[in-house]
Amino acid sequence: MAAMQKHLEVGHKKLALVFPILFYCGEQSPHPYSIHWLDCFEDRKLAENIYTNPFKLADVTTLEDGEIMQHKRMALLTLIQKHIRRRDMTELFDEIVTLLSYNYYTDNQVITMFNYLIQEGNAQKPMEFITEIAKQSEKHEGALMTIAQQIEEICMQKGIQIAEQKGKLEAQLEIAKKC
Repeated sequence: MAAMQKHLEVGHKKLALVFPILFYCGEQSPHPYSIHWLDCFEDRKLAENIYTNPFKLADVTTLEDGEIMQHKRMALLTLIQKHIRRRDMTELFDEIVTLLSYNYYTDNQVITMFNYLIQEGNAQKPMEFITEIAKQSEKHEGALMTIAQQIEEICMQKGIQIAEQKGKLEAQLEIAKKC
């Protein structure tokens, strides 16, 4: 799978054929196990049916937001995935607060979803966005405030790096002027 992924990352549009080879050096000789990967499943026929037919597609981009809101435990993840490329995720504030109020999610799930939202999505002011959601979500306020604190720490570190780089540039310019 990693070889196929690298093939796509360099610009190819189709997967590369990768020939599996197992180098065996176990205690028993010769190799005593099946070398057909479908034999690894308890129900070989079902596995063959699943893995040799076209996969099922769940295209969240075509779902209406109202329908997504009814998806219970999957609603928040589905909504975020549908709109992750939106110019400003804060437009989903009310929907996110509503879904969090249903208490379907653990703190770990909320942290994971918001980390994804912050890393891959667009929010004009992520700190304010998360802080406001935290205020509206009693159950997850602690988890969301932890994310807000992490964002603040990252911003401070980036600010320090920029200041250090700027200082280095100014020093280099001063040396160049003297030369």
